[in-house]
Amino acid sequence: MKYYIDEIGEHIKLHNMRSYETKLTQGWGKHKDRLYADYDFPSLSMAELVEWLELKTSKGRAIISISTMNDRIIGYISLRNTNRFFKRGELGIVLNPDEINKGYGTEALKTFINWYFKKLKYKKLFLSVAMYNDRAYRVYRKLGFKSKYTFWERFDNEEINPFLDEEYEDIKRYFKKVKDITYVKCMKMELSTLSTR
Repeated sequence: MKYYIDEIGEHIKLHNMRSYETKLTQGWGKHKDRLYADYDFPSLSMAELVEWLELKTSKGRAIISISTMNDRIIGYISLRNTNRFFKRGELGIVLNPDEINKGYGTEALKTFINWYFKKLKYKKLFLSVAMYNDRAYRVYRKLGFKSKYTFWERFDNEEINPFLDEEYEDIKRYFKKVKDITYVKCMKMELSTLSTR
């Protein structure tokens, strides 16, 4: 099943990402805190960007551009693991680090959630967030997402060592190492039509 979205918020617009828009991600900034280096969009050729988009939009998945009113691409929302019979799916969001803390992400999510529940008529929406990402967790709670359960996910960010770097002392409890593999504690969250009313 293909998902089509064309929604306008107060300061942002959402629409299915087009192939030519993928190259606009290459001008994005990098996170100053290397804890979030995994969220930096990689440097890819145009052919690789097209391949990335094809992969991310196969099997009923969607990549939704977040743009400003003057059509500047500042991020994207991914919709994946959808089930049209049980009317559920999972979202992920990535923003240009240069555009964080400007309210774009929250507005994009509100606009997406409105489309998802009111137009798509789905019943449940899931997401996962790393427990150290307190800013994102607070935004999701504010939007009505409820915490369901925690789980451990492989942490492949090689730019930091959460066990040795003193600046990450406060969040060290969210990491563990098993057989030389580092894992990060994550929270699965859920928003349902009942909690959006």
